[in-house]
Amino acid sequence: MVALSSIHASNVLISTHLPPHLVCVFLGGTSGIGESTLKALVSHAVQPKIYLVGRNKASAERIIEECKGLGPEGYVGGAEVIWLKADLSRMKAVVGVCEDIKRRESKVNLVLLSTGTPSFDRSLTPEGLRAFLATAYYDRTLLIAHLTPLLLNASASDSLARVVSVGCGCDEGIIYPTDFPALKIPFSAIRGHFGTLTTLTLEALAQHIVDASSGVTFIHANPGLVRTPYQDRMTGWFGVFARTLMWVKKMTGEAIGIEESGERHLHLLTSARYAPGGGPIADGTSPAIQTNGSRAGDTQANDLDNASNSSKPNDVIHRTTMNAVYSLDKNGEPAGQNIVGLLNKYCEEGMIDNIWAWLKNEYDRVGVNLV
Repeated sequence: MVALSSIHASNVLISTHLPPHLVCVFLGGTSGIGESTLKALVSHAVQPKIYLVGRNKASAERIIEECKGLGPEGYVGGAEVIWLKADLSRMKAVVGVCEDIKRRESKVNLVLLSTGTPSFDRSLTPEGLRAFLATAYYDRTLLIAHLTPLLLNASASDSLARVVSVGCGCDEGIIYPTDFPALKIPFSAIRGHFGTLTTLTLEALAQHIVDASSGVTFIHANPGLVRTPYQDRMTGWFGVFARTLMWVKKMTGEAIGIEESGERHLHLLTSARYAPGGGPIADGTSPAIQTNGSRAGDTQANDLDNASNSSKPNDVIHRTTMNAVYSLDKNGEPAGQNIVGLLNKYCEEGMIDNIWAWLKNEYDRVGVNLV
């Protein structure tokens, strides 16, 4: 487990060890985990530029106003937060957001994807996609694919290009290749199926979209049980179940506070523990294991010593330039050997190519291009 004290120690170094003016995109940042992570970033980074994508204008305006009072010493109020209105359940709207960002920016350093899952709703969206996956999978994958050129530019210029998708990392299980959108599989199997689908899609993006030597990090993160406003909006029996479970976990001390969740997700976005790129790793933690079983950065130890002893501002740690994919639990720890073995088995069976072909067909049916 990465201790919260270690996370705080790492995050406070962002202002001196990462470059100023990081360009960031937050999909689903107007409440909950996205909002808390955004505020943590504004509190620690030097003059970041953040695109906040969502539908809730009132929440976006409130967050923008509150961010004016946040920032590291000497840079309070220096962040620029820009709200982009979009219905993320519609893929054409997601493409529109990407085109807007590409007109404004030449690079994107950090992407946080924390849009919610609508109570496992298997109904259809207006574009004919399953609502269950529209704002927790289809929108995220499409945004990553279309922002790839900007991620590549960030990797080349700043050595920090990272995507964190908040979902169910380390809960991967059996995947159903004849039912990727989970229309018929039992409820008890959905989480394992969706976990594997998400992680292997990040692997597909790393292989099919991004040059393998470009140095982009893809993280499938598990936030654990975090009390957010989203649970209050859940309808039906699943909403009742989610709120009851959260109450029980809060009473037993297992639930994570929203501010702690924000600090933990900021750590995932910026720490060199999840190389390539990132700021120094705090004492007591070690480089994480990727989904392919390798450890982040062969030269990690020397790089860490150099960065920890450096007095040079904005000293980004340079590591291996290969793309990396991680599946992480609520404590920021990587998947164990059982899950790594399962994912590798699916990779060897060609599951990544199967997912990629299915995805392209889904987006073609909607009328948008995956690449």
